Amino acid sequence: MPYAPIPMVPGPVTLHPDVISAFSRDYGSGDLEPDFMSLYDAASRNIALLMGTKNDVVLMSGEGMLALWAGLKSCLSPGDAVVCVGTGVFGDGVADMARSFGCKVELVSLPYNSTISDLAPIADAIKRLRPVMLTAVHCETPSGTLNPLAELGRLKKELGVPLFYVDAVASLGGAPVQADAWNIDLLLGGSQKCLSAPPSMSMIGVSEAAWERIEDVNYQGYDALAPFRNVRSEGLFPYTPDWHGVAALHAATQALFREGLEKVFARHERVAQKCREGLRTMGISLWTAPDAVNSPTVTAALVPPRFSWSEWRARLRAHGLVCAGSYGPMAGKVFRLGHMGVQAQDYLMDEALRAIGAAIGGSL
Repeated sequence: MPYAPIPMVPGPVTLHPDVISAFSRDYGSGDLEPDFMSLYDAASRNIALLMGTKNDVVLMSGEGMLALWAGLKSCLSPGDAVVCVGTGVFGDGVADMARSFGCKVELVSLPYNSTISDLAPIADAIKRLRPVMLTAVHCETPSGTLNPLAELGRLKKELGVPLFYVDAVASLGGAPVQADAWNIDLLLGGSQKCLSAPPSMSMIGVSEAAWERIEDVNYQGYDALAPFRNVRSEGLFPYTPDWHGVAALHAATQALFREGLEKVFARHERVAQKCREGLRTMGISLWTAPDAVNSPTVTAALVPPRFSWSEWRARLRAHGLVCAGSYGPMAGKVFRLGHMGVQAQDYLMDEALRAIGAAIGGSL
């Protein structure tokens, strides 16, 4: 590259300076030092504020997929019925995960360039299957979409589904999340997206109904939630906790609160809008359907028709822009700009758009 890269990968994102500072400190053993418990408590309470919940928040050592597996395996047994709502690779993938350990799954799979709107097929599946759990993804990162979940949460409550499981890994900290208002029982997050921390921590908001189910299932394993129910009262962890990871979460959330969450969300929306308008001006089409809700944290656009993805990626990188392709049916067709966390900055998006303009208009 001719100059310093412009970071627009949709996770793991550039680290926040306060997070880097937290990692530069030398800590003791989290399972032996009382100071760690105070830090864990403060970080989990901060995450709860981001989640919009009064429920317990569990912090686990491991990348965001740990949270997804923990929520499923801790609350489901083979033969349990699950309705999964998918609008992309990750939503459909949750159905595959639940099937892998013997659950009876019905997948309501919608077009990957859409977001949830018509609840009728979901309601039909719930009435037919009477599931233990309903699942959805808030931000479908490979598709660049943000699913509205308030009405789906209302449907969950009206139809008496015991548990609502939501992947918010790529939205938490970059878009409003209201777990309690949306009747979410398991709200799943990761550290490496909008929180601008390394991919080392998972966080899960757990409702009382979910805790009761967790006790009944009694799943045991590294990804089990059950051992975390009493960590605050007993100070005992099932394995050595990641002090640096928890310190990074605390530093990341404190930075968001200093900026102010309304300003944080407005910044993400503003930069996302600049991204989409800039792409349209250059004749680059969005992947998302006109009536879909675009995510404030990531934009998915079509690779210009005269380029293959590998050619387009090389041209962008030659002009300093580091972004990402996509997965599933979007592979080779879609490229993605991750404007989340510290990457959601006007000046960075201006640089990214200049690089895209140079790539589409010039020659290498």
